[in-house]
Amino acid sequence: MQLDEDQALIRKTLRGERRAFEELMRKYEKRIYGFVVRMVRNEETAVDLTQDFFIKIFTVLEKYNFEYKFSTWAYRICYNLVIDHIRKHQAQVSSLDDESVSPRDLLTSGNVVREDGFKALSRAETRDYVWRVVDQIPLKFRELILLRYIQDLKYEEIADITALPVGTVKNRIFKAKEILKQEMEKDGLLV
Repeated sequence: MQLDEDQALIRKTLRGERRAFEELMRKYEKRIYGFVVRMVRNEETAVDLTQDFFIKIFTVLEKYNFEYKFSTWAYRICYNLVIDHIRKHQAQVSSLDDESVSPRDLLTSGNVVREDGFKALSRAETRDYVWRVVDQIPLKFRELILLRYIQDLKYEEIADITALPVGTVKNRIFKAKEILKQEMEKDGLLV
């Protein structure tokens, strides 16, 4: 079996080479943080959970099975860490609805570009709007959307991370896209 780059870094880390683990952290830090911040919707909490993730990875690294991709194993640990945090703090998580601007407010603002009678938001406003909609869908759908479209993972990898059958992953992603489409239609952004 040939070792990939991650596995080579893991072997070095297990031999006591601290720089190898630091390199592994640098490689995954932005992706892990991006996933966590979208799940918990709080930057400070995401920073803390990302740090907790790397501490956890370091402490259980000797349990890693080299027959599997490191990224899938790591995301599984991250996913479990985030889900545990959300379950513990669910009552404390506030909705973004309280602070967000409605899509209709965005459309009537002076920042809207009108082309051929259609209202179009600027690229940044559209991205922000889509994330607000994604943030409002149920967690069981949001987590899969993030893993698929932000982390760019395959259905099989998502199934491994979430311990769901591949068919369920595909079904929930389909349902999540339908929910997003319905929300956008309701807000008048899709015709």
